[in-house]
Amino acid sequence: MSAVKLFFLGWTRFVVALLVLQVGLAGWGAVSDGGDRVMRFIAHVGNGGMLIFWLMLSIVFALIARSGWRTVLLTALSAFMILMQGGFAYGFGTDGASGGVGIALHALNGLGILVVQVVVARRAKQAVDAKRALRAEGSEVPA
Repeated sequence: MSAVKLFFLGWTRFVVALLVLQVGLAGWGAVSDGGDRVMRFIAHVGNGGMLIFWLMLSIVFALIARSGWRTVLLTALSAFMILMQGGFAYGFGTDGASGGVGIALHALNGLGILVVQVVVARRAKQAVDAKRALRAEGSEVPA
């Protein structure tokens, strides 16, 4: 089995875990108030910054793993979507109806990133399973 495809599968699972953590950190910050709220959202923002880096690396790893153009494009889409997160969070302001719309778009886009990355992880798993099936097929001893 290709070690690169297996690495990419592990990488995509790692990114999905970080995205789930990101949603948890957002919820953790949303249910607090005062100074705790600021500190908890700092963790959310810090993890978001790392996710930008991890998703950029994911594009490179998807290309190296030869995971298929659809998988590469989905990975690039999620990287683009995460770059949009800052614009949604701060571009509409922080107060009033426009601020609420921005935060709502931020949350929906974040969940969209998670969904796209789950699809990428499934495609990576399918590629690994296909490689295993080919290897098993080729190693059979004829009767």
